[in-house]
Amino acid sequence: MAKRLAWAAIALMVAAAPLASHAGYNRELKKQTRSGRIYHPNTWDAEIIWRATFFDDAFREEFKKRHQKIKHLNEIGAERFEMEQANRHLNGWDFFVAIYTKDEYKNFSHYEDTFWHIELRPAGGEAVKPILVEKLPITPYEKRMFPYIDRWSQGYRVTFPKVDLGGEFDLTIKSVVGSSTLEWNMR
Repeated sequence: MAKRLAWAAIALMVAAAPLASHAGYNRELKKQTRSGRIYHPNTWDAEIIWRATFFDDAFREEFKKRHQKIKHLNEIGAERFEMEQANRHLNGWDFFVAIYTKDEYKNFSHYEDTFWHIELRPAGGEAVKPILVEKLPITPYEKRMFPYIDRWSQGYRVTFPKVDLGGEFDLTIKSVVGSSTLEWNMR
């Protein structure tokens, strides 16, 4: 009987190990993700539904671990990815942004003629525009890394210049149909 219990305990630990590794990533993903919406005032149609995940140090570390695990990277591949992430972090603040909007509103970029404009505003500071808005293909990889993506959403990596964020900042998306602001308090 004791032998069976020991084997059952070992089997349970082996089965629970992958869940524990996901817990850190899922916790950080939830902590760094905000969502917002704009609805038409008369018809209540969704003008935009969006989510943004901020890549702070803790999330970037969990993101790196999850990436290495699901991509089955060897040591060299893991080191290369780690260097790419460190470079990205030095050059700016990254957000993953998922957007659902109507077809006629789909234009989202860092250029002036974009339909949706996005800006980052540190508490008490000036708003800054992104230096890069990169549309990402939605593959099984993005769906694993950002499970809030649905079949109607587009995914973007948005990079802002490295400014002092302090403890609080917000991210605003706006157009002629309205604006929506997401807030982070890092204290």
